[in-house]
Amino acid sequence: MSEDLKLTILKRLDSDGLIESTRVAFKDVPEETVLGALKSLESQEKVSYKTLTTEFWTIEPEGKDQLENGSYEARIFAAVPAGSQGVSMKDLEAQFGKVAKLGQGKCMAEKWLKKDGDMLVRLVDSVVDQVKANLEVVNAEGMHPDPSVIKDLKRRKLIKANKILSYAVKKGADFSTELKKQATDLTLEMLQSGAWKSSEFKKFNFDSLGVNAAGGHLHPLMKVREEFRQ
Repeated sequence: MSEDLKLTILKRLDSDGLIESTRVAFKDVPEETVLGALKSLESQEKVSYKTLTTEFWTIEPEGKDQLENGSYEARIFAAVPAGSQGVSMKDLEAQFGKVAKLGQGKCMAEKWLKKDGDMLVRLVDSVVDQVKANLEVVNAEGMHPDPSVIKDLKRRKLIKANKILSYAVKKGADFSTELKKQATDLTLEMLQSGAWKSSEFKKFNFDSLGVNAAGGHLHPLMKVREEFRQ
């Protein structure tokens, strides 16, 4: 799969000159597989690439509840009968639990309801559940065109941010559609046959640090000598 993918990337670059997004070009291939192929091609200077980060939003559990059943404020408003009769906060809390207080506060801020003694009564005949409408947009599109809406939904912990990684790819300094197996060592056979002249060698990173050598152990006789010295 890896070799086939690398060839596919090279052929796409050969025909199009540029891959704007690997997520679009290779949507059925996992991004980690694409990245592995790109790193291998980059080490051969056949391609260069840069990382693209796309942010999208998903609905949190509390948001899903409001997406399906309406926002807290819309539910509380709907539970208050029209006219001056109203309903007590105690009755709302018995019916809705913690949602009652959260929804009531938002209704008051939006001037949908007012307090009349111990009762909540309507100030308007009907309302638009904009929170639910906004959640429907985010659920369908992964975003919302109004940044202030995203900010509000995030503040209310109804949505969360996620990131998608993709890669923009262009031709490298040694671009070609031919893949050669790179040699990792110069062998005696290569020197004797002259094959080293046409071989392509994998580049070495001379700046990398080697593995720390483990400490050795004293010979038993040396241990005895150390004991006498001490």
